[in-house]
Amino acid sequence: MERVIDFLKYRWIAIGFSLVVLTLFSVTTYMKGGFTWGIDFIGGVKLTVQFEGPSDPGDVRKELEKHGIKADVQQYGRGELHEFIVSSKLLERGESSEKSSATIKGVLSAAYPTIKILATETVGPAVGDFLRKSAVKLMLIALALMGLYLAFRFELKYSAGVMVAVVHDVLMAFLFCGFMGVEINVPIVAAILTIFGFSVNDTIVIFDRVRENLTIHAKSAFAQILNISVTQTLARTFITTLTVLFCVLSLYVIGEGTISDFALVMLAGLVSGTYSTIYIAAPVVLWWHKARSE
Repeated sequence: MERVIDFLKYRWIAIGFSLVVLTLFSVTTYMKGGFTWGIDFIGGVKLTVQFEGPSDPGDVRKELEKHGIKADVQQYGRGELHEFIVSSKLLERGESSEKSSATIKGVLSAAYPTIKILATETVGPAVGDFLRKSAVKLMLIALALMGLYLAFRFELKYSAGVMVAVVHDVLMAFLFCGFMGVEINVPIVAAILTIFGFSVNDTIVIFDRVRENLTIHAKSAFAQILNISVTQTLARTFITTLTVLFCVLSLYVIGEGTISDFALVMLAGLVSGTYSTIYIAAPVVLWWHKARSE
């Protein structure tokens, strides 16, 4: 008989660890003054510019910082075109996006006289606030719809386990952004939604195995069946996670700016998603089963 690892034996330690990490992230985020929101959600300026010759994004960023402008500079399109996207928040609170745009253009034109401004995009504070609220609503709707699907596809207890694990992962990812000072923008929201899907997929695979083992190991205790199922799918979980992890790690190492932040949040989410499948979702299902059996 194959060796079965008693994962659920350590569930209280694991849950306690999660609470400590979430508390640490929350307190640190609060002490830093809250989350750092990107221009998509609080307003700002995005310029598409073209240099006459090869330019380094880091040098452009440093040039803007000399004038107190913190901006994200990324190469855009084919390298031989020397096109870049320069993104910055509003330079002063309450300032119009048009004024911030004019200031940034002035600094770039003074530092690089041959620069061409190909396109200008501005997001006002009101639009940014609307987008932020819309993003939160859409994520809540996605969670609710996923919960309904899982309740229909599986039993309610499995749906509850999956949803608690997903909420855990989403909270962990958001608070990790606050802890690390990562700017929350549309790519970061995309990373969190990707974590959402990864976590759900991994958990569903384990719960499918649980349903099979309920028939195969009908005489075993439910906790033992959970341990058997997690053990049997452990290799699949690690192989899948490591495959994605190596790709995301490459993005983090070679990327910069928004790409690097996206990869960093994904790395944290992959670890959290793998961990929560075993130590968050499974214990919730066990508690639900015990409560209904009593």
